[in-house]
Amino acid sequence: MKTVIRTLGFLFFACPSPTFAETVDKTTLERLWSKTVLHGMADKDWLKKFVITGRLHGDYENFDESDQGSMSGFSWRRFRTGFKASLFENLTVKAEADLNLHQPEPLYNRLTDAYISGVLGDGWKITVGKHAASFTLDGSTSSNKLIAIERSKVADNLWFSKRFFSGATISGKRSQWECLVGLYSSDGGQEFDEVFSVGHFTLLSLGYNLSGRLGMDNALVRFDYVKQKEDPGNATSKNKNVVSLVSKFENNKRHLWTDLTIADGYAGQPDLFGLQLMPFYDLTDKTQAVLRYTHLKSSGGNTIRLGKYEKSLVLGKGNKASEYYCGINHYFYGHKLKWQNGIQYTEMKASGSGSGYKGWGFTSAVRISW
Repeated sequence: MKTVIRTLGFLFFACPSPTFAETVDKTTLERLWSKTVLHGMADKDWLKKFVITGRLHGDYENFDESDQGSMSGFSWRRFRTGFKASLFENLTVKAEADLNLHQPEPLYNRLTDAYISGVLGDGWKITVGKHAASFTLDGSTSSNKLIAIERSKVADNLWFSKRFFSGATISGKRSQWECLVGLYSSDGGQEFDEVFSVGHFTLLSLGYNLSGRLGMDNALVRFDYVKQKEDPGNATSKNKNVVSLVSKFENNKRHLWTDLTIADGYAGQPDLFGLQLMPFYDLTDKTQAVLRYTHLKSSGGNTIRLGKYEKSLVLGKGNKASEYYCGINHYFYGHKLKWQNGIQYTEMKASGSGSGYKGWGFTSAVRISW
């Protein structure tokens, strides 16, 4: 409860003033973000557009566990920078590096996006190189566009949390259908040096939007399936098959996103079940209230991992976990500049010599992307 009390005090003193909101208007922000475009559209040039890309995410975190005490501090959650170039009529090249501002020794972590993509005449997009493996609800959502501050424990345990893998995908949309098929290496290398030294996984994602039939703004139902080849060198989670049913229902100010994911493990890894329910509501055109419930259960053994900041208090794993999250988001310039605040309560149970967890957490996050 100490965390909840600190949270209320923090929000009272840190809430942006009306003067700030009036000063940083949309026109000023548009002008500022336009500086990232170093080369504009030119009909006769082979280089159509060149843009500097990146993101800077900062967190203030405060977590209490009933037996292990508390922790608090500020951390640079993510810092990435790179470029995106549009070539000729239908080619795109992107390269972006993940840098460690929090402990910059060394500063460079790895490449995230490093790919070339092209759009065929019928609209299908082919991408080759290091890029996101998008499956599960939060696993298919960019960290720039997460509605809750961090990805849920469903993604932490059932998705491949590194997100960026070397591979090739083909994707496209037809009417209400959307489809993605991909083949990726399961390596965790910084660049491309380990691509062929470990196993691989295939990804199939197929979705259909029911918005027209239901009279809603969005009613996407998507099926994701991943099959991974077993290899002791894989840097991914030890899940052989992952099946995820994702939905996004949205109408006016009301939203409901859900995720039901199951996986069977290999190399002694138990099967996992995960459920995520996330309703959120647009209070104004810039402010949003978010609720999220997450539940995970293991078929046997302690294999469920805690979240990023919870692990600093309890290192062990459990076999059953639930999380309740309540947050407020304020969008100064859409997802490109936003302030997110969230309180969460997590309870994890463990069998045998495993580690349990019961505690509150608060995170206040600034998310900037360009």
